[in-house]
Amino acid sequence: MVTRRSVCAPHPERLVRFAKSAGAVLVLAPLSIPVLTWAQDQDAGENARALETIIVTGTRRAERTVIDSSVPVDVVGSGDLGTVSSHDLNNKLASLVPSFNVQRTPGFDGGNFVRPATLRGLSPDQTLVLINGKRRHRSAYIQISDFGAQATDLSEIPQIAIRHVEVLRDGASAQYGSEAIAGVINLLLEDRPGGELSVQTGQFFDGDGESVQVAGRLGSHFGEGGLINLSLEHNDSDPTNRSTRRNPSGLPDLNSTRAFVNFTYELDNAEIYGFGNYGHSRGSYIFGWRDPSGALFDRSYYQDNEPFLYPDYNLADRYPDGFNPRFKSTTDDGSLVGGLRGERGPISWDFSGRVARNQIEYSVANSINASLGPLSPTSFDAGEWIQSEQGVNADFGYLWDLGLATPVNVSFGGEWRREVFELKAGELASYAVGPFSDQVPGSNSYPGPSPAQAGEWDRESHAVYVDIDTDVTDRFNFGVAGRYENFSDFGDTWNFKISGRYGLTDWLNLRAAASTGFHAPSPGQQNLTKTTQGPDPLIRPPLPQVIRTYGLIPSTNPVAVAAGGKALDAEEAVNFSVGLVASPTSDLTLSLDYYHIEIDDRLGITANQALTPEQRQSLLNDGVAEAENLDEFRFFINGYDTRTEGIDLVATWRKEVGPGQLGVIGVFNHNRSRITGGDPRVVTPHLEAEIEDRRPRNVGILTTTYDVGAFHFLSRVRYYSAWTDAVEFLPTELHQRIGSEVFVDLAATWALQSGLSITVGADNVFDSYPDDSGPVLTDIGVPYPMLRPYEIEGGHYYLRVSQQF
Repeated sequence: MVTRRSVCAPHPERLVRFAKSAGAVLVLAPLSIPVLTWAQDQDAGENARALETIIVTGTRRAERTVIDSSVPVDVVGSGDLGTVSSHDLNNKLASLVPSFNVQRTPGFDGGNFVRPATLRGLSPDQTLVLINGKRRHRSAYIQISDFGAQATDLSEIPQIAIRHVEVLRDGASAQYGSEAIAGVINLLLEDRPGGELSVQTGQFFDGDGESVQVAGRLGSHFGEGGLINLSLEHNDSDPTNRSTRRNPSGLPDLNSTRAFVNFTYELDNAEIYGFGNYGHSRGSYIFGWRDPSGALFDRSYYQDNEPFLYPDYNLADRYPDGFNPRFKSTTDDGSLVGGLRGERGPISWDFSGRVARNQIEYSVANSINASLGPLSPTSFDAGEWIQSEQGVNADFGYLWDLGLATPVNVSFGGEWRREVFELKAGELASYAVGPFSDQVPGSNSYPGPSPAQAGEWDRESHAVYVDIDTDVTDRFNFGVAGRYENFSDFGDTWNFKISGRYGLTDWLNLRAAASTGFHAPSPGQQNLTKTTQGPDPLIRPPLPQVIRTYGLIPSTNPVAVAAGGKALDAEEAVNFSVGLVASPTSDLTLSLDYYHIEIDDRLGITANQALTPEQRQSLLNDGVAEAENLDEFRFFINGYDTRTEGIDLVATWRKEVGPGQLGVIGVFNHNRSRITGGDPRVVTPHLEAEIEDRRPRNVGILTTTYDVGAFHFLSRVRYYSAWTDAVEFLPTELHQRIGSEVFVDLAATWALQSGLSITVGADNVFDSYPDDSGPVLTDIGVPYPMLRPYEIEGGHYYLRVSQQF
């Protein structure tokens, strides 16, 4: 039975903090103004000011533009996305939005393919992702390291399908619900007639990682009022390896095909709309080398065991040089959203529904289940992870004329959501404990889940909201929003937001906002049971290699409960921001924003705890067969509080220079997070390093463009300050401090009048590499940092040919 509670009720100090922040907004509201975007809309013409772009994120007013928004919004056009050669939308946004960071986590199982992306240094699942204003579903992958997040996989979305991206850098749970703590990323799909065909190829300066991308889009009218856009993208990327030994360090082998459809059909007083996607991708990555002189290959073990079933068996006969397990992932991702919207007089309405599914199948090749001896296969089906979601929304708007500068925009509505996490068992050999029960069981490197671990878990939620926005005067805008949401597993939440802006002069303005927010733990985070394996990096030659097994169990498992585990609750946040924007000339615009985010009861994973014989037997009784050789276990817990503060600086300048037009965009983010309290089972020296030092505190991007005739030239300089490679399996004294780094990207485009364009470019043209990873990782063949916020592959050059029609 679920004990129901109000998330806010046990934490009155949260309301006090919000009240103080809201009071600051009321004081600053007469001095507030919206943020400005820094990206040009390439398709609207090079001279169009991005400040005039109509936005739909963070506001429910149809006529709101970037310049008069009360919260900071970056608009990144399709042309901006096209200046980054990577086919991964994560990389594109990370190269354009300094507060957006994406990490590569090689060797971390599914983290090789679903990469954790963060906004303002917070958890990946503390940023909400929308498509055309509708909630995007989660990936089935759950991190069992780092933040333990289950977030949206942005790499499933092809750039060719996107018209522009709006990045709201402010808390918005009162408007959108769970996850919108750090902000909201809203992807607006292409909705224009016409088409484009693009082919890109490239590789790294070292001669590996060759990639080919083919993408196409076609938009066409149909019927009397219809418009449909079809987008298709195929990517094929070879792996890279910067290892100095037999342990890999680089990018995985990836192959993906992704499609999107977006359509509208106008009726007399309404519009039918819909969009959806399907994607299929395959990837593989080589795990760390299993040393043939290690304990896994120790023949004396087999000879000394009685009864000795296989006197001639020796694992070294199968793998005389040791082996590198190959981990494979196959993902099928699909979604469908449909709705009907319209307006009559001062009332607008929008009814919509959505369904989505993300399925990941894992397999392991070139491996062994050592406990099965000679009966073990070398390839294994290692199970499936599935995330399914459904939702229904009813949204209304009413323009209430009270004689103010503009009518009061009153938006209100409701939402129902259901999500299901399903874990399917692997084949028997992937989890079985064989006759050599003291040897490492399961498919080595990645044991599959057993039938006892498999299952299906769901949750429903119901929400209602109201959002009020008005221009009190020509200079003063004020908004307030509230949302109530009830979850079937942990209870209900109340969240609020207040915002305002005011123009001080014709060229100087201020703005402020305060809000509460939350993130609801997913059914997957609450119920996942997962074991992982790998060589102990602290046991180095001449000592024999040892393979260790670690387990993540649900916080409600009796073993976890005995260690203090309990059902998970929501994370709770208070967000305050204040900013200014200045336009002293028509060519120059500057904006500066300060933000302050406090999060209580953050989800974390406890430190590994040694398993007692009694606990091992309890897990075996629960069907966790791998517990026979389980060394340590851990579980999710609402275990710590943090404070995040930062500054965003944006400067844009554009002017006719010589025969062409010069544009300069400078963006800078300073971000720092601190742990302010928590449970000692979670708040370890490693977590402190991970939260406070693992990401660069300062990131700056300077982009310069020059357009002359049919030619477009671009240079981008990316700066990252120092950070710490806080590898989880190393003690903090062995964490390596990585110095600051600068990368330079260059590109030139020749656009012909026929619509054909040719781009030649290179990312990281000076072939820069980060500092070494430190003695432990270097000794096992991993020379560069493992948990890096940027590439370690060196320079990359590419050629792209596009035809618009």
